[in-house]
Amino acid sequence: MDISEWKHKILTELSLSELAYAHLGGASFYQLKDGHLKSILPITLQEINHAKHMEYSKNFVPVVGAFAVIEQIGFCYARTDKEEFSNSASSPILKALYYFADYPEGHMDTKAVYALRNSFLHNASLMAIAQHKNKPSFNFRFDREIQTLVEYSSVIWDGNIESYKPEMTTLINPNKIIDLASSVAQKALECLEAGTLNVTLAGGQKELYYRYLKHFS
Repeated sequence: MDISEWKHKILTELSLSELAYAHLGGASFYQLKDGHLKSILPITLQEINHAKHMEYSKNFVPVVGAFAVIEQIGFCYARTDKEEFSNSASSPILKALYYFADYPEGHMDTKAVYALRNSFLHNASLMAIAQHKNKPSFNFRFDREIQTLVEYSSVIWDGNIESYKPEMTTLINPNKIIDLASSVAQKALECLEAGTLNVTLAGGQKELYYRYLKHFS
């Protein structure tokens, strides 16, 4: 997108697609006629990148940030060149992984990522016990050496803590979750530039601005 003309526009003259670009574009700020515009997304990605290299913040903080980024993208956007996600009420994380990470609906990796997100944010725990019988339960262990996002246990765990055994542990690579956040955001930007990005926020331009952008005069 050509942003060279933005310096001649005031904030209220920016279109929905231009605001989406400001959200996704990755610049520290965008110069407008009446000030400059900043997005929360690149700030979050920068903080994730910083935290993942620090000994006392590399485990919890960057992964939580990565979940926030993935969820934010799935909350805001979809694609016009893919079949619509079947459950409109589903988690934005699952939608983001479907639209912008090329995972098919119901893929086990997406279930694992979503389960870890819930256990991490609600209990600060790597153990995710499903609340419904048709959902999988996991006891995760971080492993930065595995080549895949998830390495599943050889024995399926039913979520009953009394029956849990060490061989039911599922390995998950936190660095790949962090990488996934960056790639999901990048793919959304590529879709915007290709004309296939759909802003799904009910409040449109106003909601996108007030949720994720800040204007400084």
